[in-house]
Amino acid sequence: MPVELEYDYNAATKTMDTFSQDDIDLLQEWTQKLDKSKYVPKDLTNKQLLLFYNACYGNLDKTKTCIEKYYSFRKNAPEFFDGRVINSEELKPSVEALEFSFLPEKSCEGYDLIYHRLHNTEPSKYCFEYGVKMLFMTVDACLAKRGPQPGYIFLFDMRGVKLGHITRVGLLSLRKFFQYVQEALPVRMKAIHVFNTEPVLDKLMMLIRPFMDKKFFDMLKFHHKNEDLQKFYETVVPRSALPPDHGGTLPDTQTLHKRCMQQLEELQPYFRAEEEQRLAALPDKKRDRAMEKAFKNLDID
Repeated sequence: MPVELEYDYNAATKTMDTFSQDDIDLLQEWTQKLDKSKYVPKDLTNKQLLLFYNACYGNLDKTKTCIEKYYSFRKNAPEFFDGRVINSEELKPSVEALEFSFLPEKSCEGYDLIYHRLHNTEPSKYCFEYGVKMLFMTVDACLAKRGPQPGYIFLFDMRGVKLGHITRVGLLSLRKFFQYVQEALPVRMKAIHVFNTEPVLDKLMMLIRPFMDKKFFDMLKFHHKNEDLQKFYETVVPRSALPPDHGGTLPDTQTLHKRCMQQLEELQPYFRAEEEQRLAALPDKKRDRAMEKAFKNLDID
């Protein structure tokens, strides 16, 4: 099953600030010569390669490194990237406890917006690994539908976050999360805005700061719940691109979340094909074990 991305390749390349079809052809040739120990599929489409190329601003060496790390991290973090079936019994509690969306509007500078917050604030309902899986599914859905973009802004709402949530985060999973986001996520990350900062923020920062490099840390912008956001609306994200809880005019966060979950369900063939493509790229013994596990766990229906 081919990995089909919905975005229009020709339309996307016309809007990119850096593009050369010769570079994409060179990347195609490069993937054919890679050893299977790199885990990089040899049937990557031009659309898939273009996402990495754009994220790395057309630098071929950085693009190759990003691709290798992307597939290495995905191979070594099956808890985040395998069995991505949004209507599965495994993910259902997190679908009900969390809210995700790639917002329909863009930032003041034309960047895509990824939104996340708790819906049920009871810590026992929170699972970090499943939350990360859903976050990366949301980002992948945005990439599949919209293609390469000039930038991404993540919007996280800390409303309801308690110490109990932090205690449910494993250090190994946290390390994998930050490594992937900082080294392999094929987007141009511009900023991470955190709303409704809670007293637990200091403890959260103590936990995650060791995993962040300086460039990533400098992207973090915090907003107290009583802060005047007028400058934020004028320079970062307009009201028209935000839900009502943040002074915006979009539908409420639960409505946006349900729309996003519906889109993730409709993209099930894509998620399945993407996983099959990764499994087929593994060395034979690893591939056979991984495929056996995948077929046992995958909800085909």
